[in-house]
Amino acid sequence: MQLRYLMMIGIAVVVLGDIFLLQHNHSKEDDWEAFRNAQHCKPVGVIDGSNRAGYQCDDGQVHYRWRQMR
Repeated sequence: MQLRYLMMIGIAVVVLGDIFLLQHNHSKEDDWEAFRNAQHCKPVGVIDGSNRAGYQCDDGQVHYRWRQMR
């Protein structure tokens, strides 16, 4: 095979891999709303001035979520 074909196959594999990862990336975020409701999480103030939102939950921990910049 020529080098050109090998490079095209490599690029196609990378693109398909990225598409696969992007389609399955949202699965962790989908469970957050159900967890938040089940654990009765309440928003707490931002302490460190970052872009994170904290939630105090019934499990005794503060869970931080990144807020989207507008």
